Amino acid sequence: MGNEKKHKAGVFLEKLLINNAVTILFCIICVAGIILAKQPLSFIVGEISTRLFRNLILILALLVPVWAGMGLNFSIVLGAMSAQIGIIVATNFSVSGFACLMVSFIVSIPLSLLFGNLTGRLFNQTKGQEMITGMILGFFAKGIYDLVFMFLCGPVIPIKNQTLLLTNGIGLTTPINLEADTKGAINKMWSMSLDQAIGWVLIALLAVQAAVLVYRISVRHEKIRWAGQYKLYLTAALLAAFKVLCAASKTVLFALQFTDVPVVTGILIFCVCIYITFLSRTKLGSDINAVGQNMNIAVSMGIPADKIRITAIMISTLLAGLGQLIFIQDIGNFTTYTAHENVGTFAIAALLVGGASIKKATIGQAVLGALLFHTMFIISPIAGKNLFDNAQLGEYFRVFACYAVIAVALALHAWKTVMAKRVDDSESEALEAQEAQKAA
Repeated sequence: MGNEKKHKAGVFLEKLLINNAVTILFCIICVAGIILAKQPLSFIVGEISTRLFRNLILILALLVPVWAGMGLNFSIVLGAMSAQIGIIVATNFSVSGFACLMVSFIVSIPLSLLFGNLTGRLFNQTKGQEMITGMILGFFAKGIYDLVFMFLCGPVIPIKNQTLLLTNGIGLTTPINLEADTKGAINKMWSMSLDQAIGWVLIALLAVQAAVLVYRISVRHEKIRWAGQYKLYLTAALLAAFKVLCAASKTVLFALQFTDVPVVTGILIFCVCIYITFLSRTKLGSDINAVGQNMNIAVSMGIPADKIRITAIMISTLLAGLGQLIFIQDIGNFTTYTAHENVGTFAIAALLVGGASIKKATIGQAVLGALLFHTMFIISPIAGKNLFDNAQLGEYFRVFACYAVIAVALALHAWKTVMAKRVDDSESEALEAQEAQKAA
């Protein structure tokens, strides 16, 4: 019995290490980088917080296509393009402030849905090759985008706002800078320090969990098994530990108080998370998961697999448009012709760093991946400068890591597929041998 338990523990540990190899590696890289960078905690926390709120919706936009079995959606660059087109349209009509962002989003909605619909139809013709198709489609769409805004704007498409045009009157200038009251318009609406934000989030989460328990006891008259309410106890413990940490460490408290959190942006991210969670529990969500698990079985059950796949891509492209809009308003400008190029690559790398695969991805993995990936992005140039007296090495490393993590994730997926097939073949051979023995 003891040997059997050790064997099971060994198998479990091996699976844990293999399934989370990329995440564990990035945790080690981030810890080593933070030590080598020798930067104040307030700087690191502030930069991570800024990048998390800026990029998270773009990463969340990848989840639904993964559920649908289409892998990682490189074509979210089309959603990013739709947001940029929306900003160009709003700027052309001299709309500024929060109204500029609203007009941009309204313009981007039909565009992103159209692009998503066309992308989904293309993916239905290239089943099993969606990721490489999405990547090539992004390059193709960039060519059309450049043609329109580099050569047609001015001579063919009238531009009302002359500051958008190049001096020769042909093509849009780059970069396009947002007006002062437009830059960070969503972020400026409501902000609070990070220590307050974490405290209020934990208190709200604890209150919701307690309210649910009261409802179940008083209204539904359920018998509550208190030993099983680990989520409530964990939230209470986290709140207590957070308060103790802030009281015990002035460095941590200063870093949290030094960092401002854009509350409205956080609410938008929370709404996207709620929508994705709600979607997973609806009929559409169950159909998406069914198509992703086995398309042939889903079709035999009467599920319109092609329509479901198109819908999944449309949702992804729409969320990508919103995410790019949040990103640009935070930065305050964007390079007209290249701002969308690395959107898909960086978002996919961040999701994979969080432990996701091309078959499974969750909101928690998206958040963890965003934290780890952007921590590496912040510290690697500084660590490279301190370690080798050359910041450019850190730049090379983070670009290398971005593409390497995608390659490793795809290699692991291929390896797992081969190993699973071998296990299935071995089990089939064993069953055939048993049946032969019974027949003899």
